[in-house]
Amino acid sequence: MSSTTALVIDDTEANRQFFERLLAQASFQVIGAARGQDALKVAQEQLIDLAIVDIEIPDMSGLELLGRLRRLHPEACMVVATMHDEQSLMASAFSRGADVFLVKPHGFVDLFRRLQTQGALGLHESRPLVIDQYGVRGFSAYSG
Repeated sequence: MSSTTALVIDDTEANRQFFERLLAQASFQVIGAARGQDALKVAQEQLIDLAIVDIEIPDMSGLELLGRLRRLHPEACMVVATMHDEQSLMASAFSRGADVFLVKPHGFVDLFRRLQTQGALGLHESRPLVIDQYGVRGFSAYSG
């Protein structure tokens, strides 16, 4: 069985390392990047099954990076991770190709459990999902 590759983009080293450890425990080969350009270089050179993209990175918007990663890897699971729990931001992320909108720090454990049981493909197929302090739900639950 081939390993699945996850790309974690977060300019806060502690957050990036936490995600890297979490994903390694879920059996992913993990590559970390602090900048969008570094992430794009990795994504152009190898297959990515899962990407976790922080909204706020120094060299481009996380939403821009998300769209570019989605074009490079249309079948990958794309997770946006942010502390901003705003419906308009969620809608923007989903319109650019996000499968999951994770609100930090609440969603880490739920994301880990889902990856262990469903894998990245299962998350991609059950999109759009929001993972926050209330648990896991479809985005339509927010769109009243």
